Amino acid sequence: MAESGKRQAERQPMTADLWDRRYSKQGFAYGTDPNTFLLENISLLPTSGKTLLLGEGEGRNAVYLASRGLSVTAIDISKVGLSKARRLAEERGVKIKTVAADLAEFDFGVECWDLIVSIFCHLPFAVRAKIHQATANSLRDGGMLLIEAFSPKQLKYNTGGPPDEERLVTVELLQEDFKTLEVLLCREVERPVEEGRYHTGLSSVVQFVARRPAIQERGVVGHRERYQIRVHQAIAQSQDEDTGMRGVKDPFLSVAGHALHYTIQASREMGQCPYCHSKDLGADRSRCCRADMLAAPKQEDCVCMETAHPKELTCGKLHWALLCHPLEFMRSSSSGKLVASLLGGEFLVFGVRSHQEVLDTILADSSTQLLLPGDGSRTLKEWLAEQVEMPFSGRGIPDLTLLVLDGSWDQVHALRAEIEVRRHAMGRPPLSCIRLDDSVQHFRSPLIDALKPGAGQGRVSTFEACALFLREAEDGLAIPPGTWKEAMRGLEPMLRVLQRCFALPTESQERVPDLELLIACLQAVACDAPLQDGLRRCSICGAAFATPLRMRDHLRGRRHCAAVAVRFARDRGLAGPVVCAGSEAAQIFQAYSTVPLSQCRPEPPDVALVQLKNHGFLRKPRELRK
Repeated sequence: MAESGKRQAERQPMTADLWDRRYSKQGFAYGTDPNTFLLENISLLPTSGKTLLLGEGEGRNAVYLASRGLSVTAIDISKVGLSKARRLAEERGVKIKTVAADLAEFDFGVECWDLIVSIFCHLPFAVRAKIHQATANSLRDGGMLLIEAFSPKQLKYNTGGPPDEERLVTVELLQEDFKTLEVLLCREVERPVEEGRYHTGLSSVVQFVARRPAIQERGVVGHRERYQIRVHQAIAQSQDEDTGMRGVKDPFLSVAGHALHYTIQASREMGQCPYCHSKDLGADRSRCCRADMLAAPKQEDCVCMETAHPKELTCGKLHWALLCHPLEFMRSSSSGKLVASLLGGEFLVFGVRSHQEVLDTILADSSTQLLLPGDGSRTLKEWLAEQVEMPFSGRGIPDLTLLVLDGSWDQVHALRAEIEVRRHAMGRPPLSCIRLDDSVQHFRSPLIDALKPGAGQGRVSTFEACALFLREAEDGLAIPPGTWKEAMRGLEPMLRVLQRCFALPTESQERVPDLELLIACLQAVACDAPLQDGLRRCSICGAAFATPLRMRDHLRGRRHCAAVAVRFARDRGLAGPVVCAGSEAAQIFQAYSTVPLSQCRPEPPDVALVQLKNHGFLRKPRELRK
């Protein structure tokens, strides 16, 4: 009887009458909460514009997107379902448009939708390809498509979805049907689906996010556009699960998927701009790098709003590729992102599947070199001399691809170790390294001065190192003179934002009476000061640190206590000697250090690091403890 009932269900057409009967029952068949996959990827989707939802039924996703400011149209074959959708929208105080139609007969239009969403809308095999083609053609430039549907493996779960396999989809099918779009995410996963009484339990689903490239991207992709594409891929492909990085020795890189997931989650909660990773308090964050927003800056503390159509620099025979450590991604003070957005290089994050494929291509290229100091490295001048001596020197200097690693010194070495593992697997020798010449010792970094005052000359950020390399390459690689100065000017918007976000003390310490006595008193009580978990930047004096332990040492140090003393004395009007006992010093430290620091928000990568530790992901395997 069970098998007979299954065959009958397979033969039963999914008609309007069938869906009307399902939606006529009391309550909502699939609940009133939006789909989980839609919620997880909401930061990728536009926050304004025309949105179409396919097979939307009773309207749970349509109402949610309308509440975010989108102009929503819900299409479904069931008039009963759409009637409930309109009632739900009215109850939630939003407006949606509904269209009762068969998708096979619906006119999608051409380039008229900013977002199309299909949640468990399973199409008959005979019309699926036609509808998918119409869907792709109806997206505007930059328009997004999001799909979640059951895979053929769902038949063994019996937790929802159509009983006939021809309506189910595969990763390969969606990639083929939407090959004209830029695919950001396409995967098959098992996940619990709890949506009303018809979707209940562990299920096998295919999840898909794609984007229609803008006109300018269909030919030569601009620097900024390529960078945004890579950021979208990193956000779409981050997941709180094992990413298959087996055999990776570095504990942080081995859990790159978890690190990216927690970092992006924290960035969303903090309201950071996804492109410049700095604070962005505006409502329309997804558009902050587009030309129309750049023309009329609205958000404060966002690098994108500070940048007015930056000049895209050309580097001739020199090509860039930046590989970012997962715990450096979305750090507001990381200058590496400027390599891609200004110099036109690839922006890759370790642990993102599609980025790994690009990285392997770069590693297999014989023109690739690491920009990294150390034993055995050469200057550009030395490298060029070697090329002249090569047998092919008659063809001129070959192209040079510089792979730049972004992160702390320890993170850079971990990335390099993984690069060598991949090169070894390809049967290739270790990558050669090129370093900056000795002139870097006399360079004073504006960014380092802002982040770590007093660090001195010779220390440079990732982007500044690339700019200085451009200076060296003007002759040997025919880089236009002054290109490096143009590049350095691209750092100025980032500096302005960081200086606003992280105020540095400017008061003169010489005017504070008995400064040393007050500093000593404060240092004595600072040992007991609580430290916010994950905080790496001191809002009192602007110092940044690589680890929480260094941050704790900083709170007890002279520099921090001097800044606290200066601020306290300033409030006292800088008049008369400042003398305090232990309890009074503790009160001063509490008011001028502990309270302000407790109100600071750690950077998203530091929040991720705390989460990784709390969930036990950073426990070293036994062989690494020896």
